Order: sequence, then structure tokens, then C-alpha cells
Amino acid sequence: MDYGIWSLLPPLVAIGLAFLTKKVLISLFAGIVTGALIVTQGHIWEAAVKIVNLIWENVEFSNLRSLESFNESWNLFILLFLVILGFMVALISRAGGAVAYGNWASKKIKTRKGASFSTFILGVLIFLDDYFNSLTVGTVMKPVTDKYNVSRAKLAYIIDSTAAPICILAPISSWVAEVISQLTQSGVGSGVLANLNPYNVFLSSIFFNSYAILTIFMVIMIIWKNYDYGPMYEHEFIAVSEGDLFNSDKKVANNIQNDVEPDSKGKVIDLVLPIVILIFSIIMFMLYTGGYALFGGENNLAVAFENMNSAFALFWGGVITLIFTLSWFTIRKTINLKEIPELAWKGFKMMLPALEILILAWTIGAIIRGDLKTGEYLVSLASDNFPIEIMPALFFLTAAIVSFSTGTSWGTFGILIPIAVPMAASTGRIDLIVPLVASVLSGAIYGDHASPISDTTILSSTGAGCNHIDHVQTQMPYATTVASVAFVGFLITGFTTQFGLFIAGIVNLVFGFIVLTILFKFLHEKSARKHERNLKEKLKEYN
Repeated sequence: MDYGIWSLLPPLVAIGLAFLTKKVLISLFAGIVTGALIVTQGHIWEAAVKIVNLIWENVEFSNLRSLESFNESWNLFILLFLVILGFMVALISRAGGAVAYGNWASKKIKTRKGASFSTFILGVLIFLDDYFNSLTVGTVMKPVTDKYNVSRAKLAYIIDSTAAPICILAPISSWVAEVISQLTQSGVGSGVLANLNPYNVFLSSIFFNSYAILTIFMVIMIIWKNYDYGPMYEHEFIAVSEGDLFNSDKKVANNIQNDVEPDSKGKVIDLVLPIVILIFSIIMFMLYTGGYALFGGENNLAVAFENMNSAFALFWGGVITLIFTLSWFTIRKTINLKEIPELAWKGFKMMLPALEILILAWTIGAIIRGDLKTGEYLVSLASDNFPIEIMPALFFLTAAIVSFSTGTSWGTFGILIPIAVPMAASTGRIDLIVPLVASVLSGAIYGDHASPISDTTILSSTGAGCNHIDHVQTQMPYATTVASVAFVGFLITGFTTQFGLFIAGIVNLVFGFIVLTILFKFLHEKSARKHERNLKEKLKEYN
């Protein structure tokens, strides 16, 4: 059934209410109910049944029937990994590892900028998977950024900006397989495009992926120059001047903070060793699921990473690490066995908001994508009666809207790449395939980056211990500034590709770097007028 403009209502309700009320669970549920009522044509009982069924399907409880079906889970593995990670954070905190690491790092990291740059570098290094990135970086760096009064909103922004944007720029990550799969299904490597290799097209698209590249550039400049603006400026000003890292009511702050009493015998190794084991275990399981030759498969290292199952790897890597962590702290006698049930419960409570938000976000996503076909409707609104030269910009804009509305970048890839590639092939403009693919990837990353119903946005606020709507509201101006520059850049790209891909890419990036530098300097100065003098005096104490 074609729901037309009605398909836009559920995401508008969810996103609009989230910004107006700051109650993300209520907002998501309202969007789900709206979508279910549209699909069932107003039948309340049928809508209720549909909602229950969708939640059951998205949590994947039915996969618990056998080990084989369990190992084919995706959402369930992510939820269980969150629970495991919460338990591990509670264990590490109780053992004193987080405090010890914070004390050690504070001796090595002397400034507020150093704390922020260290967070950024760690985010860049953990490029294999955005979920893993979001949760690990926050767990490790919170003690350090807290010491130098970096607001939790700023921490969440740095984490989020080094998650999906880094994964889509990395030649090996959990995202690569998805993009290559879509390129292959779209005809790259066969027919008139037989001389193109899907992986090479992806690698070439990195050069044109201006949103992701400019986002990384913006994070560096904001940390280096303290160029905050918009709601983030207020969060940072309050964090520095008053020591309030949350800039929100005490109830929210207390719910987010960890209430585990640390052991005085804790050492740095109590945090570092579990994290190292976690990273190693997850990478090993990634290679195993990707059919790596050393683990009995037939693939080399690159192909194994392209074909890996990251959700499987996150869960089983987490299980191995949890067993090790429990054994390690028991041997070290930093945790009493009688404490374990209480710590498990505290870890679960710590992750409960993220679990609830993710389940509801997946549910509304299932209605938006599966039933209402919101993405397809948005694509249909974009007429094909435009010059081919503006198609990169048009696809960027369409991908941004689809991804923001549906909360999924991968879903957006699946909708738009099969449209973009054949369009370029049918017009004979093979040279535009790489810019078109890059524009879809860029727009999808922006929508995913900015959307309050995106799972990576949710996990970034969880990893940082930040109120979710605070994270969305403070990140939105930054993401949209970069997206605006990227949109103009793709307009330029469409008209300069005829001079060669290299020239078009260079012009796009140089334009982006220059304009973005001017823009956020202007926006920072505008936000800083009211409190500039006091903020600079406070920053000197830390820098």
C-alpha cells in the first residue's frame, strides 16, 4: 500500500516531540503508535498487536530457541553486548581501575585540549565498528575528560564524530562489506560496468566523502581553537565555569553517573587489560566470522574484514572478556564474589536507558522502512528532470533526509545506491559513479549523525554518559554546518568532474576546508560575545 505523505508523520512526530519535550522514550513511542495506527488504518487493537509483534521481532527473542538461530542474531547480540559492557564498567569501576587510570592519565595529559585530543585519537584508532567505538571510547576517556571539566555533551560529540565518519573512511571496517554489497547488487563489476571493481569504487569514494572528512577536520579545529558555538557553547561554558558537566537537572545527572564505590587497591592495569582483551577478542571473532584463512576459512585479511559479522563478534568477544575480567579481579581480590550480583544489576541499570531507546528506535525504524516505505517516498519526491551535473548534490540531500527520518545510514545505502549507480550508467556518465556513491554515503552519514533516533547517536550519548537529547541538540548545529558546506561542495563536484576525478575531488575538499574554517570561526564569535571574557579566563586555568 502506498501511504504517500502519511509515511512522513511517524518520524516527524518522534523527532519533533524529542526536541520539544526532551523525553526521548515518550517521543519514540508516540512515533511508533502513530505509525502503527496509519498501517492498521486506525484500528487500535490491531495497532497494539502490531507494536508488540514488532518489538518481539526486533529484540529477536525467537532466536533463543537454538544455538544456530541465536548465532544468526544481530539486534539481540547488540543488546546483550550492551548488558555485558555495563557489567564490565561496573566491575572495572568497583575494582578501582577507572580511578587509577584517571589519576595516571592526568599526570600524562596536562591540559583540557590534551584530554579532548586523546579522546579523538582513540576514536580514530578504533575504526573497525561504530558501536564498539562509541561505547569503548566513552568508557576509557570519561575519567580523563571529567578531570578537565569537558562537558559530557562535548565528549559525546567527539565520540559520535569519530564513530560512523571514521568507519566510512576506513578501508577495512564493518561498513565496508555493506557498501560493497550494495555496489555489487547495483551492477558495479558486471555489464556495462564490468571494468569497475566494487571495492575500488568504494576506495575512490573516500576521496569525495566530504561530510565525513570535514567532520573530522571540524572536530580537530574545535578542540584546537575552542571554536564552540550554539548550545554546545553553553554546555562548555557551564562545565568550565561551574564544574557542571551535564548542564541538566540533578535527576538526569544522578541517573547517568556511576554510583559504584571504587576499591583503593585499583591499578591502571585493571582498566587497560580488560579493554585490551576486549579489543583482541572482538577482532579475532571478526576474522573468524569473515572466514579468515588462519581460522579455517579461505579469505585473506582484507576479505575477512569485508565479510565479518560485527554483532556476533561484539557479543562473543564480550563474553570472553567478561569471563576474563571476573577471573582477574577475583584473583586480584579487588572484588568479593558476593558483590557480583549487585554489580551486575548496577551495570544493567547503567545501560537500561540505552537498551530502551535502541529497542524503540529499531521498532519505529521497522515501521518507517518496512511498512510505510518512508525512504522510497522521499526518493520519489526527487524528480529526475534535473541536469546530471547537480545529481551528486541532489543525492546528498535526499540521502540526508532519508537517513535523518529513518535513523539508519545502512538502510539509506540500500535505498539510494541501487538508484544512483544505474542512473549514471544509463546516461553514459560513468565518471559520475564515484561522486554519486560518495554523495549517498556522505548524506547518509549526516542523517545518521544528526538524527535522534539513530542507534549510533544513542550509543554515543550512552558511552559518554550524556543526556541523549542534550547530545542531539548540541551536535545538530555542528553536523548541519558541515552538511551545508558538503552540499555546496557536491554541487561544485558535479560541474568539475568533466575535468577529471582528481581535480574535482581537490576542488571540493579545498573549498570545504576554507569555507568551514571561516564559518565556524564566525559562529563561535557570535556565540561567545556574551561570556567570552569569563570563558577565556577559565580556559587559561586548564590550558
